[in-house]
Parts: sequence; structure tokens; C-alpha cells
Amino acid sequence: MANSTAVITRLALPKGKMLARTAEFLNAIGLGFDDYNSKTRIYRMQSQKFSSLTAKMLNERDIPVQVAIGNYDVGICSSDWLQELQARYPVSRVFKIADLGFDRSQIFLACSAKFKISLEEMATSAKTWRIVTEYPALAEAAAYKMRLKKFRIFPLWGSAEAYPPENADLAILKVNDEKALKALNLLPVCQIAESSACIVANRDSLQTGDFSEILNRFTSGINLKDKPWLKKEEPIRAINNEFTVKVNKNNVWLALADGHQQAHTTAFLDKTEIKLDGYSKDSLRRRPSCNLDWLDIKVIRPQDMPQQVANGNFDLAITGKDWLLDHLYQFPSSPVMELVNLGFGWVRVVAVVSEDVPADSIEGIRRLISKGQMTPLRIATEYVNIADKFLRDKHIARYRVIPTWGATEVYLPEDADMLIENTETGQTLARHNLKIIDTLFESTACLIGNRRSLEIPAKRKKIEDLMKIFREAAGKK
Repeated sequence: MANSTAVITRLALPKGKMLARTAEFLNAIGLGFDDYNSKTRIYRMQSQKFSSLTAKMLNERDIPVQVAIGNYDVGICSSDWLQELQARYPVSRVFKIADLGFDRSQIFLACSAKFKISLEEMATSAKTWRIVTEYPALAEAAAYKMRLKKFRIFPLWGSAEAYPPENADLAILKVNDEKALKALNLLPVCQIAESSACIVANRDSLQTGDFSEILNRFTSGINLKDKPWLKKEEPIRAINNEFTVKVNKNNVWLALADGHQQAHTTAFLDKTEIKLDGYSKDSLRRRPSCNLDWLDIKVIRPQDMPQQVANGNFDLAITGKDWLLDHLYQFPSSPVMELVNLGFGWVRVVAVVSEDVPADSIEGIRRLISKGQMTPLRIATEYVNIADKFLRDKHIARYRVIPTWGATEVYLPEDADMLIENTETGQTLARHNLKIIDTLFESTACLIGNRRSLEIPAKRKKIEDLMKIFREAAGKK
């Protein structure tokens, strides 16, 4: 494998919470990469020991897909995302080689601790069960297996535990064990699957190439007596998910963001008369309390907000204009609309290509396509509907949108031809040898609302009062 004529082995490695343990495993078997660590800003890596071994760092959700379509020969990921892919595409070309033993967890069908639900009740009831989850394919398979008469599955980007009981009857989510589930104020209905870190591979790659050296090293690591990557891991602190709200149908429901958008949203709300308890860096609850007794709040993912407002689960939400437009491009008749531009969280949504591409505009890309290059055009993005509309508006006839869950810049130039991405300064793009060829629009945080909520007399005045509060805060320096 060390000679120059050896077949290049393409390895997909996870970023995020699995990175540290995966790095320890690779180091133990002699396949470590100097740049593969939590501080790296480099997504492409070359093995110093094996000249024919290359690696890229991806979001772990994307790894089974990328291995399945043949962009990578081997990958390391959490097996829940492999199971989700295989539930949707049973004849996929990706399969599990071995279990690595860390990141062990379970996927449960769970209900709120406030309203216990049994399997027997679900199977015999004529009710339409509302199920929220990051795993829609596994959820559908489980619902059929349980022989549910009626059910609806609502796909999410995350934070599924936040939805029962107000906005869903059940959630399918991954936790370490039942104890962790109960810490989220949920009760298990049944276990759907088990998950752990695993090695996956592409069937075609293994049939046509010689990967014996790498596979032997994987096997040697699995058989090692001392496995430092299995050392006990500190549990991730769960967000308080207590159900404390007394539901009042005349109250206004507002969704606020978790994750990296929380700090920006908190800073904005500090400029208003709205005082929250449980929405700070030190104290975060899924249902913060508020000094306005007519306002109920829940903390969810900003990517999910437009759909949740459209479904009527919330009257209002603070999210980015980018996610609002992505929703509206998919559902033009959606009742969701922008109410107030809040002004913070500014980014540009841009079209990006590699510096090596001889084009500086979308017109240049169209000329390359007319010459038989870059066709079909491959676009990697989190904004699937924005990308689709942009390419149709620019009269690109043949293209393929590749959905991603982040770290999109790593896809150029090998795995995609263009990105539709957001950026503040463009420095990250430049660092990865990428250039902007078009700006689609500018995005800031905004207050969005459901038109139907404004038509409810008991809510209209409250919503208008909240809009006034937010407009005043947006005008403050």
C-alpha cells in the first residue's frame, strides 16, 4: 500500500463529538492523521505513513450517504445514520464492517412523562399519532411494525425531546440509556434501535480495490486489549425539559433558538422589556418562563421554526431569513411570513466554487456547462430549496443538489462543483481555496408569524404588541 502505484483509499472521518475518540482509535492502529483533532481547521488530510491514504472530515450524518454513492471507500460514523439511510434505501451500496464500541446509545420511541402512552394504546387507538424525529425513515418503519392505524411523522433537524406533549404525542430520539431519557422528562414506549460508532464501507470499492492493509489495521485495533478510545466519557449536559406550562389557547406561543444562535437572540432580548428565566448560557430550559403572562416560549432548532409555525405549533418564532426563504421556496402557499426584521445575525447567502474553476460568475459557470464541463452541475448545500430556485432562475438545465448537514466547504472540488452557503466575512471560504461568484441575498434574524394567528382576535393585539417591542429593540444601537 505504500508504493506509488497503490489505489488511493478515501476515508471519511467524523467531526464533532465523535472526533476525539475516532482520532484515538486511528492513532492506536497506526492510521492517525496529524491534522485530525478538535482544533483543526483543515478538512483534507494526507496520511504521513501511507501515501495512498487520504481523508476528509465531514458531518457524521453525511458520511453513510457519501460512502454509499462512492465518494469515499471507507468511513467512520455513528450507526444510527447508517440505519436511517438503509431504512430509506435498502439496496444502498454502504454496509457496516465492524462496531468500534464507543458512542453507544439507544433510539427510543418516547412520550412525555406528563402523559404516559403504551404500545397497546397506540396499536388499538384510531387517533392519528404525531411523531417528531430526526429519523423519519426509521420512524416510518417502526410505525408500520407496530401496526399503527394512523400516524404522521414530522422530520426535524433536532431537539425532538422539546415537542411532546404540546406539539407532538411522541418523539423518536437517540439517548445513552433510559436514565438519560427520563432526565429529559420523557418515558420510553419502546426501543427502536441501538447505535454505536462503526466502520462502514462501499461494496463496490471493496470488490474492485485492495484495502487489505487498512482493513487489517482496523481489525487489529478492534482486537486490542487496551482500548483508550473506550474510556468513560463525560455525559453531555441535557437541557431542562420540564413540562411546566399551563396551556392557554389564547396565549401566544413563541419559538426561540437553541445552539449557536441562542447567544445572539439573548443579546437582542436583553434590549427589550421581556424578561426570561431559563434562557441564558448558565440556565437553559426548553420552556423558559417569561414576565409576560400571555406569552409562552419553547426553545427549538431555528431550521425547524418555519415549518413548525406553518403547522400551527407556534404563532411566532425568531429565526433567520435564510431558513424562512428555504421554507417558502418549497411551500409558496405557506401561511408563514416575516413580521419584523430584527437586524442581528447578518450573513450573506452565496454561490461558491473552487479557486481553480475558470469562472467568476454564474454566467461563467453556464459557459463551462455549454462546453460540456461540470455537467450535471453538483451543488452541495444545507439550503436545498434555495439552491433549487437559484439554479432554475439562472437557467441551469442539468444539476443535482446534494443535501448536507454542515461543513459544506469540504465538498469542493472533489465531491461537488458549487456550494450554496452562508458567510459573514468570507475568510473561511478563502482559507479553503474557495471563491464567491454570486450573492443570492443577505439574511438577518427576523420575527416570523403565522397569518392565521393574526386572524384570531384573542391573539392579534398581543402579537402586534410584541412586534412593536421587537421593532423598538431592533432600532437600538
